Amino acid sequence: MLITETEAIVLRTLKYGETSIIAEVFTLQDGIRSIIVNGVRSTRNKSGSSAFQVMNVLSLSYYNKEADALCRTKEYQYAVHYKRLGLDVIYTSVGIFLIECVRNAVQEREENQALYLFLKERFLALDALDQHGLIDFYLYFLVDLTTLLGFGPLPNYEPGKPCFHLLHGRYAESHHDPAHLVGEGPSYILFHILNSSRAAGLPGSKQDKEQLTDDLLRYYGCHLEGFRPIRSLEVLRTIMR
Repeated sequence: MLITETEAIVLRTLKYGETSIIAEVFTLQDGIRSIIVNGVRSTRNKSGSSAFQVMNVLSLSYYNKEADALCRTKEYQYAVHYKRLGLDVIYTSVGIFLIECVRNAVQEREENQALYLFLKERFLALDALDQHGLIDFYLYFLVDLTTLLGFGPLPNYEPGKPCFHLLHGRYAESHHDPAHLVGEGPSYILFHILNSSRAAGLPGSKQDKEQLTDDLLRYYGCHLEGFRPIRSLEVLRTIMR
């Protein structure tokens, strides 16, 4: 049977039997795969379960099957050792929020190296980030991910079109279809995300940034079938207050 060796980012895990897990991972070579890891929860394997914590980047080898079939793991080890993710509750909460967004948005069962490398780079950047920039960081992440997935916003902001339209993916007049318009404050922050050099912090209040987060998740829902509410966002906001 063919053995695949690849890097992978852990998206989620489920208990399987008494000592094993099923892990959903985003791999560099095969997109999203589900793998069985035997004995990882046994008392003699103290480091195994920690390796498969959400967001971890691993080097994996597994017995490859069809895209929708469970694959059995042959070997695994850390490819990256984080300093904050998995240890600091605030950073970990941001990461879990982003992972949930990715899981809801990405259903690819085939190779997408650009998306994999984007995710890996962003989690490494998050791990090294100063805490004051966390809200800006995940706003940039959400916007950049829309571009990678093919529905990035158009930056056609102008004084006569100050509000972003969620269905059309572009800026519009403030009276046009108000049910799908983002407010002027969050819309301006979005325009800054689309056009800034990212050397400085984003403008706008914390309230407008939180509203833009909600609006971006609505944007995902408008353009991705089956995109579900993000349950970890409320937890993240509670922890960051």
